[in-house]
Amino acid sequence: MNIEAIRAASARVTAPGQTYEVIRARIDGVTFNVFKNAPLNLRELYRSSLEHGHKDFYVFQDERYSFGETWRQAARVAQGLLAAGIKAEDRVGIAARNYPEWIFAFMGITSIGAVAVTMNAWWSSEELAYGIDDSGLTLLFADAERLERVLTIPAAQRLKLVALRADHYADNHANVVTWHQFLADTTDAAMPDAAIAPDANATILYTSGSTAHPKGVLATHRSIIHAVMGWECGGAIAVELAPELADASPEFPPAMILTVPLFHVSGLNVQFMSSFRGGRKLVGMYKWDPNESLRLIEAERITQFNGVPTMSWEMVQSPNFHKYDTHSLKSMGGGGAAMAPEHSRQIAKQLKSGVPGTGYGMTETNGLGTSISGVDLLERGRSCGRPIPPMVEIKIVDANSHAVARGETGEIWIRGAMNFRGYWNKPEATRETLKDGWVCSGDLGHMDDEDFVFITDRAKDMVIRGGENIGCQEVEAAIYDHPSVSECAVFGVPDERLGEAIAAVVMVKPNMTLQPDDVRAHVAAHLARFKVPEHVWVRTEQLPRIASGKIYKRGLREEAIVKLAATRKLE
Repeated sequence: MNIEAIRAASARVTAPGQTYEVIRARIDGVTFNVFKNAPLNLRELYRSSLEHGHKDFYVFQDERYSFGETWRQAARVAQGLLAAGIKAEDRVGIAARNYPEWIFAFMGITSIGAVAVTMNAWWSSEELAYGIDDSGLTLLFADAERLERVLTIPAAQRLKLVALRADHYADNHANVVTWHQFLADTTDAAMPDAAIAPDANATILYTSGSTAHPKGVLATHRSIIHAVMGWECGGAIAVELAPELADASPEFPPAMILTVPLFHVSGLNVQFMSSFRGGRKLVGMYKWDPNESLRLIEAERITQFNGVPTMSWEMVQSPNFHKYDTHSLKSMGGGGAAMAPEHSRQIAKQLKSGVPGTGYGMTETNGLGTSISGVDLLERGRSCGRPIPPMVEIKIVDANSHAVARGETGEIWIRGAMNFRGYWNKPEATRETLKDGWVCSGDLGHMDDEDFVFITDRAKDMVIRGGENIGCQEVEAAIYDHPSVSECAVFGVPDERLGEAIAAVVMVKPNMTLQPDDVRAHVAAHLARFKVPEHVWVRTEQLPRIASGKIYKRGLREEAIVKLAATRKLE
């Protein structure tokens, strides 16, 4: 579609008097486009779903909750939190699988003005301890697997802990109560109506990057809502351009599988938070399995599939794909990592009624960024799409922060009311990343004359493995703690299934021995399993340097790619 036609359609959809009318507002000293009719806070976003109160909202295995029942459960959590002494701006954590209680807890926390801290459920005890201490948690909702790790942490003794589907922990630990005990005095409780300003803090999501520890990304009620409405408005613009995309009485009501953890921005905002206003059913999975996903698509008449690209690929490659009825699927794809052109081609080939799609966003932009699907994606397989109007602005800048010409490579900067407020407890990192309302992504790329964005490299020292951001410095810090390690370098190498895999080159200290499995075991003892290097090479000589004296990672990466290619040929 011609870019001028898109701009004209955007102007019509966002004009005065329209649902997505755009006005200007000043936020934290910067003027942005904002939606005039946006809900004031997340509680009002949740309340909007009562229009669909009788419809299924969350389905998890044999459990089924309507929008109305979900609202009632969230109200009980909110009342329980107030009774426990939780106040506005207090940090309350969730560390669990995508159980229904995760959703009820999150809604209750944010409905009273407290800040929801979504802990990575794959974190080790050490990582959980860091998150608890860094965020200053007051109370934590946790399931059995997470409680097992949390209860070994000294700092957890000061926390109020609510056990999710793990009642036995309450018998042996004075600071642990069961979910039912926590809600005991909240039967039929009304949702509290505390005043929550649009720019009040709402969430902290931890993301890995170029530092030794994950950074807490602080988002506001307004920024999350504007990400949600940004996707909605983008859809309305698409219908304005192609009215045939609208269907007043669709054969299949909107439904999506929750394929990724809720502690990720894609699970939280793209899949969960975007379901309220349109009454979209969300179907949770206990864990990812491509064949179970296919079964759910048929059984629940799923219309949208959005995971990491690896998931879509595993589904269309499944020998069981055509054993299931996938006619309900209108779109299939994923974000969080680059989608290979062959992935989108295979999706287009296999889907009977839908189209492939992908996009680009960051935790720091609440997931909103670019989008591309259908013919555009098939013709421009390396593009992550156009900025989603009218919220998202993108520019490409050089090393001096000056915009470059179309087609030239530079760092990608993203601007909009959906952007985060800053990194929790890290003002210096905030200043490095957030400049006059622009998020400096750390990704390198270019934009063509039709506004399509192409990502070509990363400026930050980070690996994206199956949609998980992994800071190389964090893994290196763990490896350096091994007594036999003299120096090391961690980097990403291409992986057909995961997009990237973690690789490490390690120099062993003189007169000491070290095996690759020793390195892996050591990292696994300190970090989450997904951060353990798949490929490890141990050497006795010093790692190569560049002129500044830094380790020459790019050369080590190129060398590793050659070695891996040779190994695959031998196989």
